[in-house]
Amino acid sequence: MAHLNTKSPRIRSVHEVGRYAVGVQWADGHDSILPLDSMRRWCMCEACKGQVEGELPEASKRLRQFSRLGEQAVFFGWADGHETLYTTRQLRDMCRCAYCTGEPERPITGD
Repeated sequence: MAHLNTKSPRIRSVHEVGRYAVGVQWADGHDSILPLDSMRRWCMCEACKGQVEGELPEASKRLRQFSRLGEQAVFFGWADGHETLYTTRQLRDMCRCAYCTGEPERPITGD
């Protein structure tokens, strides 16, 4: 998930999207939908190291809380007690939309 721009992106707003994702509206007008399952698997804490494999228990994919920490990070508290801190750069790099993956001509289906 490397990104060419090293400047920290700014978040306009962050909100839950149903029970399975977090939506991020970026100050540059881009929108990202980040599935909670993926966010938990890519947790960069010392224990997870961004490589959580196998089946995740439901509590590991549900948020108990999340909050912006200024302009640089977002904190996620998971229902199973785990905690994750993502920088805004990490969150933006997680976006898997067609534009961010380099396939803007395939916005929905990938066909």
